[in-house]
Formats: sequence, C-alpha cells, structure tokens
Amino acid sequence: MPVSHQTADALRATPLFSRLDERQLLALAAIASPVTLPARSSIFMQGDRSSGFYLLVEGRIKIYKLLPNGRTATIRHAGPGDVFAEATLFQDTYAASSETMSDCRLLRFGTHEFLDLLRAEPQLAINLLAAMAELLVFLTRRVEELLLPVPARLARYLLRLAAEQLVPPSDESEPASPGIVRLPTSKRELAARLGTIPATLSRTFDRFKRAGVIRMSGDHELIEILDFGKLQRLAQE
Repeated sequence: MPVSHQTADALRATPLFSRLDERQLLALAAIASPVTLPARSSIFMQGDRSSGFYLLVEGRIKIYKLLPNGRTATIRHAGPGDVFAEATLFQDTYAASSETMSDCRLLRFGTHEFLDLLRAEPQLAINLLAAMAELLVFLTRRVEELLLPVPARLARYLLRLAAEQLVPPSDESEPASPGIVRLPTSKRELAARLGTIPATLSRTFDRFKRAGVIRMSGDHELIEILDFGKLQRLAQE
C-alpha cells in the first residue's frame, strides 16, 4: 500500500519524528492508520485495553482522568504535532481518557507494529525516550501548579498563552506591551484544566479585571492583557 505524501509530511513536522531520515519516515508512515473524528468524540477511555497511540495532525484534544467522585480532571490539551498515549506501548490499559475538542485528524500507531519498528530503528527508540522524559517534566510541573492558589494557576496559563500567541518585543529588555490572546477552549473546560470549578474561575477572572490586569470581550473568548508585570506577580503568589 503506497504511503501518502500527506502522512509523511505530518510525521516529518512532528518533533518526536523530526530526526528520522527519509527511509525511517517511510517505514513509520507505512504503519500509520489515518483517523478522522468529529468534535466531542471519545478516542479511548481510561481502563480500556491499550492497542496503540496517536499523533494529532489537525484539531485539538483533551486528556483527562476520571476521579472516584465522578468528576474529571483535565491533564493536558494536545494540538497539532503532539503525540499522546505513547506510554501505552508498555502498559496493558489506557491510564487516562481522551476526547476531541474540535474536528480532528489523527494518525494511529498500533502497539505491536510500532514496537517492531523500535527494535529495528534505534534512533526512533531514543526519540521516544526523550519524548517520555519531556512528558514526565510536564506532569511534574502540572502537579506543582495544582498546589498553587487558583489565581496563580490562571496567571501562569495566561502567560503561556501570551508566549504562544503574541509577538515578543525585539529588545528583551523591553517589557511586553498589552496584547490580546484568544482562549482556545470554553471557560468550563479551562476550569477543569486548572483543577477548579467554573464559579471559582469566574471569580478569579473578575478579580483580575478589577485589578486592571486584563480586559475580556463580551463572549469571553478574547482576553486583553493590560499589565504583564502584575500578571507575572500574580503567577508567583
């Protein structure tokens, strides 16, 4: 079965696979299965028997845990180029659940096929180790953040959004100027991402507005950061 150029290009643009040569990329593309899902589709559920992991090509998904009290806790959001559930290569079941937040295109890699490829391609195994080390650092940082007050969690989230969406000043000594960022998710989902409830998140946004730190659009999708200095101080409280 011929490998599509679209699949090879998606793999080439992914940090996990960017160091592979053309032969290795083609071998990887040959075991990738395209998956297309509409928004709010379940990809796998916590406790399901694991059978493979995924690369998100287009769209946005959330990884979340089901808690004993029936609530859910969002672990992370994944965007294009992100790989998720790769730990299931070495586990029998999925440790968390995943759901599409928008229409998504993914590539799925079966466990047995990928492990066979790892044995044949040491560079791919090294890349996977690096990716898992980065995931461990990310999860450690998430645990540390969940111990912080909600205002500090929200401030850090907004600062990360600004780093992703705004053009930094040409001179590093210059303070960042006010800028507008777009929330990539609903306030309810953001509350789950920050480990709080929507009412507490709304009160925290109101506190930031009263303090002159931010201004929000009527639909709450756009946030103008008015004072980066105050936001950075809030992130450290």
